[in-house]
Amino acid sequence: MSTNFQLLKEMKKRVLASGACVDSLIGVPPESERFNKLLEVALQQQEMACIEMRRLYWQLKSKEETKTEIKPGKAKEIYGEISVTPEGWVHIKLNALLPHCRVTGGTQYVTDSILRLLNSAEFDGIKLPFFSKAYLGIVEFCPRDCSDVFDHDNKGFKAVQNVLKGRLFPDDDRFEMSLGLFTEQRNESACHIFVLPDDEAGIFTDMRLSHELG
Repeated sequence: MSTNFQLLKEMKKRVLASGACVDSLIGVPPESERFNKLLEVALQQQEMACIEMRRLYWQLKSKEETKTEIKPGKAKEIYGEISVTPEGWVHIKLNALLPHCRVTGGTQYVTDSILRLLNSAEFDGIKLPFFSKAYLGIVEFCPRDCSDVFDHDNKGFKAVQNVLKGRLFPDDDRFEMSLGLFTEQRNESACHIFVLPDDEAGIFTDMRLSHELG
């Protein structure tokens, strides 16, 4: 039995498991703990299936096929956007908020999305800077009632710094990376990630407070 067939079986199993959880949600009070647990499992199974589908899809594509068949910007439409700002900072916008740190599928989805955006930038010829000491500013834009992850220490921000270390800065220890976590109340739901020199953190703060980011 081929490896691809096994992967497809695993994907189908995850999608069916997610569907079963969604079916079980019918009739369960939305404010109950059981509702949250079922929803969390459904989400995790869907996200893991999505990651596996992505990997299988790109595994079966040759480099030549990727260049000729994949429309430019397709990855960015799905995962988000990546750019270098006029200040020379890296700006990554994810089309979703950070998940709870306990949701393994969610944090892996964030890791996979950022990794693909970094790779797509290199493929497009965008030269990303590398900072010897970096400031990582994560700003979530969202309505107040869009997520139940209110505390910063419950958010999956470690997935962000782990995938960026070695690509935009040497390591994520306290001597080579500083971290700022922020939330702004807006109608959109998105996560904006900024990587910049540590000594420009003050400029970043001024721009954030004057709503010049995003």
